[in-house]
Amino acid sequence: MKIVSQVMRKQIFRAMIIGGVVGLFGVGIFLGILQASNQFSIKNDSNEVANKSNSNTKGETITTAGGATKGPMLFASQAGVYSNYESASAFVSEHPSLKESAIVEVDGKFHVWTSVVTDESQLVFLKDPATFKKAFTLSGDSCKEATLAELPSVLTDKNATKLNFKDNSKDSTLPADWQSIGAAATSISSDTSIIRLQVLAHYKSKNACLQVKF
Repeated sequence: MKIVSQVMRKQIFRAMIIGGVVGLFGVGIFLGILQASNQFSIKNDSNEVANKSNSNTKGETITTAGGATKGPMLFASQAGVYSNYESASAFVSEHPSLKESAIVEVDGKFHVWTSVVTDESQLVFLKDPATFKKAFTLSGDSCKEATLAELPSVLTDKNATKLNFKDNSKDSTLPADWQSIGAAATSISSDTSIIRLQVLAHYKSKNACLQVKF
């Protein structure tokens, strides 16, 4: 009986060892499969992110501040910018030096400009309140009416050919009220940079298709 007992103990011990080895081997296989699965998943996620990134790069144009825009540049002397017209108007009324200025709305912001020129070197800055340069382009590409679409070309003309309102002859390529608006602008100032500003401000406020881009 003692011999049988020893044999059984040896068999049980062997069974335990074999079971332990098989168990460890099974755990190792499981961990290997799990790790491979995780690596595959990470790789797929990385590919998906890369594909989305490439897709966004091709499908979107990211505009940065000061980015290039189409058309000749214009330059304004800016005294300030406000979130509503009332604040901008109150600012103008507080400074006698801004009596020839105009308020131009761009993307929901109200810019107080004192002049607009075609050449940066022509800018005149005020000291009280202090003004600074604001470069922009004017586009009429969205305007269905041809006379409005023509305005950016007229206002960016360095010779300001059509901003001389002393000649009362009508020009069919310009809006019907061009002469009357010009007369109102010249009553404010004889300075071409201020006339250009007043004309731009008027038509920009009346026609959303005229787009100012910074």
